[in-house]
Amino acid sequence: MYQKVKQRFAGTGDVVFLGINTDQDHSVVQPFLRDQKWEKAVYFEDGLSSLLRVSSIPATVIFNKNGELAARMNGFVPERFEDMLTERIKEALGT
Repeated sequence: MYQKVKQRFAGTGDVVFLGINTDQDHSVVQPFLRDQKWEKAVYFEDGLSSLLRVSSIPATVIFNKNGELAARMNGFVPERFEDMLTERIKEALGT
């Protein structure tokens, strides 16, 4: 679902997607990503989830161009996730 939203903003240069993984066992991540055909880099958090107060997974955090928190989405509703994320990104962009 993230990949589909990422494609909606491709070429604008205004949106960056970062995948942050909170798994304690890093060895399970690469096989999962390979199975899911994940097409973006994934970084491991080092206290970031605590700093951003992530309380559920998945958690989507959107920052504006000034680095300010613009929106937070805890969990997801599969039928609406792409549209909800797109709306929040557009709001953060001011469009």
